[in-house]
Amino acid sequence: SFDITTLSIFNRLQTHLLPVLSVSPSWLSPGASVTLSCEVEPQSAGWRFFWYKAVPDSSSRSYSFELLPDITNRTELNSYILHGQNHSAGYVCGAGRGDPVDFSAYTAFCISASVSLNPMSLSVSPDRVQHFNSDSVSLSCEGNSIEWRVKWIRETGSLYDCSYMGNMNRSTCSINMDWYHSGVYWCESGSGHFSNAVNITVKNINGIILVSPVHPVTEGDPVTLSCRDKEQKLLSNVFFYQNNKLIQNDSREELNISAVSKSDEGFYKCEHLGKESPQSWMAVRVPLTSPVSSSLLVLLIVGPVIGVILIILLIFLCCFRCSKGETFS
Repeated sequence: SFDITTLSIFNRLQTHLLPVLSVSPSWLSPGASVTLSCEVEPQSAGWRFFWYKAVPDSSSRSYSFELLPDITNRTELNSYILHGQNHSAGYVCGAGRGDPVDFSAYTAFCISASVSLNPMSLSVSPDRVQHFNSDSVSLSCEGNSIEWRVKWIRETGSLYDCSYMGNMNRSTCSINMDWYHSGVYWCESGSGHFSNAVNITVKNINGIILVSPVHPVTEGDPVTLSCRDKEQKLLSNVFFYQNNKLIQNDSREELNISAVSKSDEGFYKCEHLGKESPQSWMAVRVPLTSPVSSSLLVLLIVGPVIGVILIILLIFLCCFRCSKGETFS
C-alpha cells in the first residue's frame, strides 16, 4: 500500500491567503488514482489553478517545477487526478486571478509529498511528535537508496535541509531541537523520490508535551498517549482532550485505547496543573484488504470443515452397511 501525506507551504505574500492541498484517498494500492485538491481560504470566485510536479535539484538543494498537462483544459477546477501512481512524488498547485493570470499579487502555493512507497520511510527517535527545546532527535531515512537528504519546512513556508539545522551522517540527520525547528520533515532519495512526512513540534523546557505516535496507527491496534515533563517524568492526574473535547479526567497517567478506530482520529493534547501541551494529530489507517488473501482465508476455513463433514458421512455410511451385513468389495 501507499502512504499519502500532505504538506502545506503557506503563502508568504502580503495577501495572507492560506492555501491547503489535500489528497484523496488517504491510502491506495499500487497503480491506483489519487485526487489532489487545492483550496484558498477565504474562499471566493475567480481563481484559476495550475498544477506542477516538484523535481528536487540536488546541486542547489531546491526544486524546479514542471507544469502538469491540463487534461480537462478547465483551470477553474481546483482538483487534479493523477493516474497510476507507483512511486513517490511532490506536487504543487498555484492559484491566481485575472486575465492574464496575475501571480505576483494573488498567488498561493502548496506542496504535497503525495505518494510514498512503504519501503522508503522516515523514522524519528525518540518516537514521538512533540519534543522539548534542546532535545537530541535523530531522523533516519530507510529504503532503497545510497543517497539521502532530509528536508524540513516551517509553518512560514521556509524550506531547509539537514545541513542547515543539524548534522547529516549517511541516512541519519541529528538535530538539537530549538523552538524554530517545529515543522514537517521528510526524506528525499538521490533519485528524487519522497518518503512519508512527519510533523514535529518543539516545546519550551518549562512546559509539558503529549507523547503520541509519529506515524498513522493501524485500525484495530492498541495505542497509548501520555503526558511528560522535561525530565521525562510520566505525569498523573492529567486531562486528555480530543479535538478540544475532554475525554479523560481522572488519576490515570495514560490514555489507553485498546483498539483504535477511525473515530479516534483527531487532534490530541493534555493538561496538567494548569499547563497545556501543544496539540498533535493522530491519524488512523484503515488497512486495505486483498481479494486474493480474503479468498485464501475462506478456503483455509471452509476446506477443513468440508473435509470433516465428508469423514463423518463416510463413517456413518460404513456403520450403516455393517449393520446391514454388507461389506465393501
